[in-house]
This record gives sequence, C-alpha cells and structure tokens, in this order.
Amino acid sequence: MQRRHERIPLLVLLSSVLVGCGGTTGSSDLLPLPPPIPAPSLTITDLSPRTVSVGQTPTFVVSFRVEAPAGIRGSNAFLASVTTPLGNFVTLGAFDAAQLPGCFVGATTCTVTGLTLTQNRFTLTQTGSHQLTISVFDRQERLGSGSFPFTGVL
Repeated sequence: MQRRHERIPLLVLLSSVLVGCGGTTGSSDLLPLPPPIPAPSLTITDLSPRTVSVGQTPTFVVSFRVEAPAGIRGSNAFLASVTTPLGNFVTLGAFDAAQLPGCFVGATTCTVTGLTLTQNRFTLTQTGSHQLTISVFDRQERLGSGSFPFTGVL
C-alpha cells in the first residue's frame, strides 16, 4: 500500500506541469508552427534528341531548372532515368550537385543548361513514347522530378 501513495504526488506534479505548459488552459499566446518547407521541384526545359531510332544508344542533352527550398543534397543529388512504353525503368546515371554546372550542395535554385548524358545502359528497343526523367533530392531526403517525352521510331 505504501507504494500506491507514493505515486499520487507524482501524478499531481505531472498534472501541474501540463497545466503550466498551456496543455489545458486554453491559452492563445502559444507560438504557431512555421509552415512546412515545400518539397523540391524540377522542370525539364529542353531535351535533344526528341526522336531516337530503334537500336540506337542515345546521348541525351538536357536542360532543366530546380527549386529546392530545403537545399540540394550533396551526393547522388540527381538521378537520370528512362521509362519505356511498356513501363520499364532504366537508370542512366546519378550525379552529385557539384558535378552539374550551375548547381552546388545546399543551393535552393539552380539552372542546368545543355547537360550531356553520355550513357551505355539504354539502347532503344521499342517504338513509341518514352520519358526521360530527372529527379532531385533535397537535404530532407525528399524527391522532386521532371519528365520530358521522346519518341522511338524504326
């Protein structure tokens, strides 16, 4: 029985702390939470070539604009990939922010113009609409992506 009586003062103390912190007083002088920082966004502004022949391993040249309010992360900040008409996903490469002209670690905006994506992982095997996607990660590990279509032809 003795231990049960020792717990009652502890509960009274915790209740007082909660009331003192404004937990049940209805006080309106609490500071509001800041709005969340938006996730990054990426817009591809140009892509070449826009038509690729079946059997070709294309070298893409891409331009894009990034907005990352939390800052662009350092390693593997950018990922380039292709999605085929059948939904297959092929990674072309990953890039650090410092590797891209116009970007740097922690940048909140950057513009990349004429980035050459030399690669040997993707050879066109299907006709139809494909998507080149560039993704960016911010310092909070959130993802933003932009895509641009290109066409596979015989």
